[in-house]
Amino acid sequence: MRRSGSDESLSSKDRADDRFFVLTTGILPFLAQAAYIFDVFYYHTSDQVNTGYEGLLSSILSVFVYLQYCAPFRSRYVRFFYHLSLWILSEVGTLGHIISYSRKNDIFHVVLYAIWGVVDSIYFACLIYCRVFGKSRGLHIHIAMKQEHLFHFISRLEVILAIFIPVFFDTRLVTLTRDNIAFYILFDFFAESYHRFNGVRMKAVLYVFVITVTASVATEWIHITRREKPYEIASLVCEIIAACLCYALIVMQFFPSNFITKKARRNRRLRTVLSTNTQCTTSDYLSDRESTITGSENIARF
Repeated sequence: MRRSGSDESLSSKDRADDRFFVLTTGILPFLAQAAYIFDVFYYHTSDQVNTGYEGLLSSILSVFVYLQYCAPFRSRYVRFFYHLSLWILSEVGTLGHIISYSRKNDIFHVVLYAIWGVVDSIYFACLIYCRVFGKSRGLHIHIAMKQEHLFHFISRLEVILAIFIPVFFDTRLVTLTRDNIAFYILFDFFAESYHRFNGVRMKAVLYVFVITVTASVATEWIHITRREKPYEIASLVCEIIAACLCYALIVMQFFPSNFITKKARRNRRLRTVLSTNTQCTTSDYLSDRESTITGSENIARF
């Protein structure tokens, strides 16, 4: 694998001028995966079963795991080992859940996390293909994270956590890692590029993604209120479906055919302007004609 030019929307000058942003976007996904592993082993090995902490740190940072796809690295070697390392960390945490729940004979959670492991593996394989081998096939990032997005995510996290922190510290509940917090931030992030989507595929996936996340959160809150197992199961199932849809959006955004080209957007704006000007000209012409006719009638009466 040879070195290639950047596939990010950030220019080389921006990359050189903001090393802190490059470093931050590269490190945060590792911190998120480390927090996930810590939360897994803390929950399953801690003597204090109901501490109220379970999953808080990894839930806060999980959004950055999903945003690893736009980490601005130029080298394909670096991108390959970067995503491979994050996949290994993800599987370590998931495997910890599977082993611990299998010892407790909790079949539902064993199956749940086994599905998570398979879904994550498929996604990482697609991500590595698109980021490492897709450059020569015309694949590149169309929805990139910029500096202002990072601060926007942090501000959104503050608001969301103000709502969720009381839930995490309720000792009667076991929360573990929940990605719904990340999804709320991500569908707002994806929606910024909605006007650039070409066709109905990405739009449909985004709509279903939003609906699924809403259903997951709604059933989670019902479970918190009523303490009924079916609502917890429904929330967890909706969450993993939402993760599949989020992964699909990330992979689809690499393909140029899913986006309107700049030329097409320019032509569309030009047609809109011409149409508006034509309507204004026609309206002015009709107004002038009516005024002329009215004036002629008045002269004739005189």
